[in-house]
Amino acid sequence: MLDTHTLLRRHLEAVWYIQIPPLTQTHTIVPAPHQPPWHLCIATLQPTNEQLYIWRSDVTPQQGEQLLQYARQLQAATEVEAVSQGVSASHEVALVQTATPAMDLAEARRLARRISPDERHTIATFLPEDVDYFSAPQQQPVFGVVEHDRLVSIAHSSRRTPDACELGVETLPEARRKGYALAATLLWAEAVTQEGLFPIYSALANNHASLRLAHNAGYRPFAHALQLTLT
Repeated sequence: MLDTHTLLRRHLEAVWYIQIPPLTQTHTIVPAPHQPPWHLCIATLQPTNEQLYIWRSDVTPQQGEQLLQYARQLQAATEVEAVSQGVSASHEVALVQTATPAMDLAEARRLARRISPDERHTIATFLPEDVDYFSAPQQQPVFGVVEHDRLVSIAHSSRRTPDACELGVETLPEARRKGYALAATLLWAEAVTQEGLFPIYSALANNHASLRLAHNAGYRPFAHALQLTLT
C-alpha cells in the first residue's frame, strides 16, 4: 500500500491534470504552467489528521491570507456565504480500496463485463452523445452491465496518468439499487490493478450515494480535501 502522501499526489494529478512535487512539506506550490481551477487545496490525511496545503503558483500573499482566513471560518459558513466573501468552497473525499467489498468478483462477473471500445453500438444505448468519449483509450478500461440489450451501468477511467486511474461510474435511474454499479466498479478496479496502476475513487463529501457505493466496494478515505477558489 502506498503512503497517504503519495496517494494524495497521484489523486490530485489524475483529477486536475497537474504535476506536483512530492508532498514532503506542509505547503506545496503547483508549478506552472498547468494550474488547477482552485487556488488552495487543504488536504487532511487519514488517519493522522495531518494537514497539507497545496497552492496555485499565482496566488499572491494577500490572496493567500484571504483564503486561509476563510478556511478558519468555514465551519460556521455556508456555500452562499463563501461566495459572498469572494471565495467558493468544495469538499471532496478521496478513497482507496483497503477493505473487503460487499460483493465478490465471481458475482461481479455474473452481472457486469468488459465493454470493448469497438462496441460503439452497445455504448450508444447508454449515452449516444458520449460514444467517442467512452471508446477513447484514455477512458479505458470500461466495464458495464447490459440488460435487455441496453447498457444501463458503466464504470470507466475518468482520469488517467502513468501511475493511477480515477473512477467514473454512472447508472441509469431505473437500474439503480441492483448492485450493477458495484459490480462494474469492482471489475474496473481489478483491471486497473492488473495494468500496474492504482485505482482511486473520489466524490464530493455531500454525494452520499457515491460514498455509499465506494464503501460497498471496499474503499475507505485516505484524505478529505477542502478546495478553495477565489471568485
